[in-house]
Amino acid sequence: MKTGWFPKTFRICSHAVVARLASITAVLDSSFVETYSRHDEEGSEYSGYKEKNGFKLHGIIDYETRLPLLQAVTPGARADVVWGRNLIRGAPSSWRIRGFLADKAYDSWEFVADLHERWKGVRVGIPVRHTPKEKETPSDPGVIRNRKAKESDRYLKRRFLNKRGEVERYFSRKKRVFKLGEERTRTLKNFRANC
Repeated sequence: MKTGWFPKTFRICSHAVVARLASITAVLDSSFVETYSRHDEEGSEYSGYKEKNGFKLHGIIDYETRLPLLQAVTPGARADVVWGRNLIRGAPSSWRIRGFLADKAYDSWEFVADLHERWKGVRVGIPVRHTPKEKETPSDPGVIRNRKAKESDRYLKRRFLNKRGEVERYFSRKKRVFKLGEERTRTLKNFRANC
């Protein structure tokens, strides 16, 4: 762990996978993992949404191979869209990404713009969140225009969006089969090595 062997090996393996792919449909998500002790540990944070202390694993996988391409580990209360942008900045623009999928947690003008700037011609499959104004006045012309503007640079076909489920299965396998978070890993540094 002191020499960074795990991250270096992960980087080498993921770049070897990417080099052999003609095109990539990337799927992004994050998964919260409660601390082993169920209490505050070094590097963990309390997530009010989950009402638990823990860590978060943010990852991008390839839809076809189901292999991870990029990942980052953070304390449990970090925003998905912020870390999604960090992962995008860390991905080489030479990757042949043709499709990019994520859930509503990544619905942001800036995030979608970053994707289009990084990989020209990418199909972005991120559903648009319903705003409180939409719920109050759904037929207001201004609200309709705003929603259509947000949807204009996204590819929202149901068949394409359904591919997002693969990243959920990926995280489920990591937790169920590889026992992520169930081993006696204490602190963020050990959790990162475990990931």
